[in-house]
Amino acid sequence: MTNPQLLEQFYRSAPLYRELFDKQLEFALSPSRFIAAVCSRRAGKTTVCAVKAMQELLNVPGSIGLYLALTDRSVEDIFMPTIMPLVTRYKIKCKVNRDEIIFDNGSKLLVCGANHIHKIETFRGIKLLFCIIDEAASFSEKILHYLVDEIVGPALSDHQGQLMLIGTPAAHCMGMFYEVTQGTEPIWIVKRWTAFDNPYMKDNFRKDAELFCLRKQCDKNHPKFRREYLGEWCADDESLMIRSFHTEFPLSHYSNDNWRSVIGIDFGFNDETAFSVIAWAKNNPKTYVLECFGITKSSVSQIAQQLQRLKQKYKPVAFVGDPAGASKIMMLEFKEKYGIFMDSAQKTNKAHYIEILNDALLNKVLVLHPETTLELQKEMRTVVWNEERTREQEGMKCDQLDATLYAYREALGYTEKILLKVQKTEEDIERELLNSIILKDMEEKHSRNGDSFYSDLNQYMGQ
Repeated sequence: MTNPQLLEQFYRSAPLYRELFDKQLEFALSPSRFIAAVCSRRAGKTTVCAVKAMQELLNVPGSIGLYLALTDRSVEDIFMPTIMPLVTRYKIKCKVNRDEIIFDNGSKLLVCGANHIHKIETFRGIKLLFCIIDEAASFSEKILHYLVDEIVGPALSDHQGQLMLIGTPAAHCMGMFYEVTQGTEPIWIVKRWTAFDNPYMKDNFRKDAELFCLRKQCDKNHPKFRREYLGEWCADDESLMIRSFHTEFPLSHYSNDNWRSVIGIDFGFNDETAFSVIAWAKNNPKTYVLECFGITKSSVSQIAQQLQRLKQKYKPVAFVGDPAGASKIMMLEFKEKYGIFMDSAQKTNKAHYIEILNDALLNKVLVLHPETTLELQKEMRTVVWNEERTREQEGMKCDQLDATLYAYREALGYTEKILLKVQKTEEDIERELLNSIILKDMEEKHSRNGDSFYSDLNQYMGQ
């Protein structure tokens, strides 16, 4: 829409769109039912989401739109502060609540953090005019697929509404948002822009881009620069929480005579409760993640059934559970009702113990069973650090990784320090033989003459 007269006429019927620059407007006015935008940081993603949502609901009385961010905190700290100035500037008649905006024309914008499956279940049965999923690259893949395929997709059917995915590329180059923006699903229209296209940000953003390269002593090909400043997908092992891991079948089957184990549990009554079995065998320097799995929407009795099964199968030296996910009362119930004593997992210094875990994985001291840890392997390939590198990025699924970390931290106190037998070279064997001959001669000399064997030995060692 390049004709100024037509554009001005359009703005009279949709005034909020004045807030958008050309590439934002192109995204907002796309007629496609499935549209995605991959952008740099500070490109104005939240602004286009807020403008699009409010203007569409004002244009269609009695309709419902849905805006989903990664967490409720994201909605509160990022989206709502963008909404409020628009309400004031354009004198929009509405009532703003924590989780919804109700307009005087009967339309409603629902806003929510979608980091738990039970929260998105509440959107079943709603007839949606549109759904906007912000920061789509950071969503749990399980939640994103479930949301799109089973919740939002059917809810958009009545109005033939739009589904919009928008976000900045992540360090892991995989998942729905990656595939959509790479063109693997042809029904999607993909738009791209950066903060260099944003007239309100481009000068400051250019300065910060130059400072980034100076600080990192890098050029524009640095993975983080390409993602954060250019909005390009680029894998970055530095941002991944788990750097490397190895899969390997155990040398022998688990038995209570030769093996020991620790079982870690990450409780999640609204999402996934994860179980991880760390085990080691006598005379084997390696520790194995023998089994790792999760169950969703689990009750206390369902969790107890899994714990009893694992107790019977592995007879572990310890169970260790996340005390934040399970109260002391619940852990007491596991003990008294089901005969399962559970220690509280150590959750402090997570970054420190992740590095210990990384070291064990890198050196193949800890290895994963190739067939019974598939979901854990997926998490290890995708979980990235937060900005402070203290824990995972908010909203990322790492239940099975956490359960494994709890178990491994506990297992460090039990596992045997087994020395590997070093293969001797011919030179080593010759040196040992020569030393034995020399020492034998010393002993015979000492026996004949009564000289000090130890003085001779010290002289020899000094030589």
